[in-house]
Amino acid sequence: MNSSLHDQHERNKSTGEVQSLAEDLKDFRMGDRVQHTRPESINKKQKKDEDHSSTYDINRFKRQTLLSHLTDDTSTILYQPKTYETKQAYETLLNFIQETIGDQTQTILRSAADEILILLKDDKLNNQDRKKRIETLLKSGISDEHFNSLVNLSKTITDWLSNNENETIDEATGVPIQFEGSSDDDDENEDDISDVEEIQMDDNIQETNYCIRSSDLTRTDRTLQPHTIDAFWLERNLSKIYSNVTDAKIKAEEVLDILKTASNNHELENKLIILLGFEQFEFIKTLRMYRQMILYCTLLARAQNTLEKAEIEE
Repeated sequence: MNSSLHDQHERNKSTGEVQSLAEDLKDFRMGDRVQHTRPESINKKQKKDEDHSSTYDINRFKRQTLLSHLTDDTSTILYQPKTYETKQAYETLLNFIQETIGDQTQTILRSAADEILILLKDDKLNNQDRKKRIETLLKSGISDEHFNSLVNLSKTITDWLSNNENETIDEATGVPIQFEGSSDDDDENEDDISDVEEIQMDDNIQETNYCIRSSDLTRTDRTLQPHTIDAFWLERNLSKIYSNVTDAKIKAEEVLDILKTASNNHELENKLIILLGFEQFEFIKTLRMYRQMILYCTLLARAQNTLEKAEIEE
């Protein structure tokens, strides 16, 4: 046999022996390259549902107020609003406190509101003393205009400590205490209490009917038309509140800025109440109801040329 023929064989030619693949597969695990695919229609539907859920959560959050979720302990809070009107006034007060001292817990905000209401309802104090004590409480100065708004706001809170005369407040806990009386006195007072409850029910019914009639007037007789709004519409209406022409003009600019920048109707209403005072609530409701109309009609009327009008219309 010629040995030279053996040397001429290709060295890398397969010999038919079984070879291990362990070295080639050591960097992979079984299932690493598995791919899962879903029909395109299912992916689109899932994305649509997620977008809808996100939008719902945002809209729901915008409707929340400082009283929407009372997660903190409110057992030591003195004042609890009992009517829709006083609740609105109370929320405005809480928003003012929050804007002054920053984001705080419900307990801190409502405790501060209690202290402010105590000062504002104290007939023994004059306005100067009230203002100083409120500034000390909030650790921040407040303008005379904002203080006057607080005074007017406190006057609309008519259910402040609206308990019977035999009830007082424990200063340590803030819990109402009922003085014990004789059983004969209790029996005599039962008829009086029932009479008072009947009167209150009648008043509530009359108030509800009045609110319904007022809302009907708002929808019909008080309808605002775009052609009635010009560049000076805000100034004319505010001049009925402020006799000084300069003050009315400044307020008109501030109101217009709030109409532009308020993120929602709740913020709009609170800022306008702080600016104009709670006694102007009817005018504030008009501004809230016709916000877009008043804003854009005023801006269009003030536009100097067609280019500015085109930018506003966009």
